[in-house]
Amino acid sequence: MEGIILAISSEYFENHQLFFDLSTEEIDLLAQVTTLKKFYTGNILYYEKDKQDSIYYLASGSLKIYKVDRLDNEIFMYNINKGSLISEITDLDGNIGCFANAEFTKDSEVLVFDYSTFKDIFSTNNKFLLNLIKEFAKKTKMLQCIINREIVFDGTAKVAFMLAHDLESFNSLKKGEIAYMLNIQPETLSRILNKLFRNNYIQNDGQNIKIVDLDGLKSCYE
Repeated sequence: MEGIILAISSEYFENHQLFFDLSTEEIDLLAQVTTLKKFYTGNILYYEKDKQDSIYYLASGSLKIYKVDRLDNEIFMYNINKGSLISEITDLDGNIGCFANAEFTKDSEVLVFDYSTFKDIFSTNNKFLLNLIKEFAKKTKMLQCIINREIVFDGTAKVAFMLAHDLESFNSLKKGEIAYMLNIQPETLSRILNKLFRNNYIQNDGQNIKIVDLDGLKSCYE
């Protein structure tokens, strides 16, 4: 991880929900031991099995989490969007795991926290701890989606689920990017979309897709 170090002030934290319940003194303390870094599209934040002693929070931009199989094929896991905790805290002793690779898909800014100070604050501030638990709950939900996508869902269910739950991203991404995220072939994606159009679950709305039968779409994966 390299990144360009940017200037940071206490006011920077006021724009991020995770820190809303911190006192002025706690924010000032956190700002003293926090580094703000700028990354560009394609930069790598960390690789699988890297050792970390800091906490990463994505202040702006986005990055993808992926693994690489023994044949060097990328296996997409999930995206992390702005306003989200990146790091995986595996225990309270400061063991921060990197179970996959993290690559930026947009120009991004990352807050890098000293773990010991971060721990002191969430150990004594119940509201901050609750916000942190909400972040971990978001990660648990993402892992549940991975299980459904890779083990339970067929191709149609994968596409229908993404349309129902993340239509904005679906409409903003290229078809090849969507196929990569869902681990299906682009030709398969096209066939599935045509089927959903024929079933009148979705329709074109200019350059975008619009859902016209949400219940029908849900029937593909529920």
